[in-house]
Amino acid sequence: MRLPRSLSCLVLALGLALPSTAHASAPAPLGGGSVLQSSAATRCTAGFAAVSRQTGYLIASSACGKPGDTIRSAGRVVGVVVGAQTPPTGAIVIRVTNTTDWRLVGSIPPTDSRVTITGSVEAQVGASVCRYGATTGWHCGIIQAKNQSVTFPEGTLTGLTRTSVCAEPGDHGGPFVSGTQAQGVLVGGSGNCSSGGTTYFYPVNRVLSAYGLTILTGP
Repeated sequence: MRLPRSLSCLVLALGLALPSTAHASAPAPLGGGSVLQSSAATRCTAGFAAVSRQTGYLIASSACGKPGDTIRSAGRVVGVVVGAQTPPTGAIVIRVTNTTDWRLVGSIPPTDSRVTITGSVEAQVGASVCRYGATTGWHCGIIQAKNQSVTFPEGTLTGLTRTSVCAEPGDHGGPFVSGTQAQGVLVGGSGNCSSGGTTYFYPVNRVLSAYGLTILTGP
């Protein structure tokens, strides 16, 4: 519809604009604790956000996918698995390619920032440790032992840390923290969160070192 000349002048004079029906939504927060889905529709939990040369990454477990898999969250593409520790039961690294829909944050979980990561100083045996998972949320316990070897159907994984924290399906890949320090990602265990259990995490510092990544800190 054409505006009368006099009304057009008034609109310009007042600095007004006709309403627009299109607008870009802000990227959603993504990081440790986010729910992920692989190309095979496997559901798991993201461990930690990390960066290298201005590129963002997520660290999770192999339950989240294998190299080359496209990873999604809430139906939207997150990125691609670009690295995996061997045997294929350890940690994986996901390069975040969709920065239009997602922005990486250093808080867990990303939506309520209960824990803000400040580093990755390794906690000692006997220290308190907490885990977040997409299925069961937060659960805590203690670090029981380090440098553990565990045999999975895919092979034996060494250098794991054993804890008294429970976990259930869907929690795999999720972050372990001690205070505000990142510790590792859940790779396996036994039991459940009704009767209790034992879990193992893959130390995050091993992944950071192997791939030249820096843990993302701050909110």
